[in-house]
Amino acid sequence: MTFPETRLTLIRRLSSGGSDTDWLDFLDDYWLALCAFAGRWGRLSLADAEDVAAETLQAIVRNQLLSRWQAHRAARLRTLLCSVARHVISNRARVEHGRNRVLRGLAQGPADDLPPSILPAHEPSQEQADVFYQAWVDDLLERSVQTLLEHLHGAGKGDYFRVLYGRLCEELPLSQVASMLQIPAATAENYYKAATKRLARELERAVRQHVQKYGGEGAEDDEFRAEWSQLSDYLRAHGGIEKAVRECHQRTVSGTHPSPDSQARADTAAMLIAAVATTSPTGT
Repeated sequence: MTFPETRLTLIRRLSSGGSDTDWLDFLDDYWLALCAFAGRWGRLSLADAEDVAAETLQAIVRNQLLSRWQAHRAARLRTLLCSVARHVISNRARVEHGRNRVLRGLAQGPADDLPPSILPAHEPSQEQADVFYQAWVDDLLERSVQTLLEHLHGAGKGDYFRVLYGRLCEELPLSQVASMLQIPAATAENYYKAATKRLARELERAVRQHVQKYGGEGAEDDEFRAEWSQLSDYLRAHGGIEKAVRECHQRTVSGTHPSPDSQARADTAAMLIAAVATTSPTGT
């Protein structure tokens, strides 16, 4: 399957200024991953993690980093986002560290006092990149599960999703799920197999759509193969798609998972649109 000829990619439009809709699309694609990365790597509360995500996106717009990245694609876009977020976390930590030193009445303190996870570096470490990638994959899995839910219910196959959810997210035996839904155990097993196959296809579609938005024009097929290969390796290392979805769900319901509908996200959307208006060459 090759990518169809389309209008300019989302990243090309963003790097040239972009519309309000383009920036909201970008926010939708990366808000949760940025929040999750900030929370996990910076050991921040949900509110502070959302602040880091907002500051990261503001820095990207203010410094026109997408335009610079688009002109010189030396690394993946995730690397840029991870690097900027890491710098924001580091700066916030240093401000807090300095404030605490003053409060303690210390004349000076070594940089070693800072947690090693937030010490600055020119590029994200492999560990930092891995944490950001996990956050991005979690969002991708969550989106894919939600889309599958909508498709199956729309097709009148709600029990397919109920079986999948009961087995993966609630960790119930298929026999118990079958009993709860009042269907034969063999039917539940068939529903589960069909739903997991649909989920894998939906995940592949989501990756392809992401590459179509942010990939280099003319290189979409190669970039998709690279992205899909990396994701496949990640899923194998984490016990397969089923275990990955289960672990993602556990993180989602832990109470520290960012919401796509939070007030902080709405405020960030307004900030992005206002910032783009002031930095755009046309002022629009």
